[in-house]
Amino acid sequence: MTLRDDVLAALETVNDPHVPVSLRRMGMLRDVEISADGHVRVQVCIPCMACPGAGMLHDAVLDAVLKVRGVAHVEVEEAWHLPWSPDMIEPEVRELMRANGIQV
Repeated sequence: MTLRDDVLAALETVNDPHVPVSLRRMGMLRDVEISADGHVRVQVCIPCMACPGAGMLHDAVLDAVLKVRGVAHVEVEEAWHLPWSPDMIEPEVRELMRANGIQV
């Protein structure tokens, strides 16, 4: 496995605070850049400007990626400027949400 594979696997463990699925499956993980010297930049799209979980998401992404062997530094960018919509949620996750009474 490559460092990128390891970082992406670590990010799969970071769930949305409202739905127990990864940020990637929720369409919130937007970009991951990894330099040759182990610096990682993760861009996370937060759907709601007033999201009370934004700080928690930031810390969870930071903690997960810092645990990866070979990572020297992590920058987590909360990408408020990027659009997000429920269409970005994986279809299976949308169905799971609907089945549990969450409107999407």
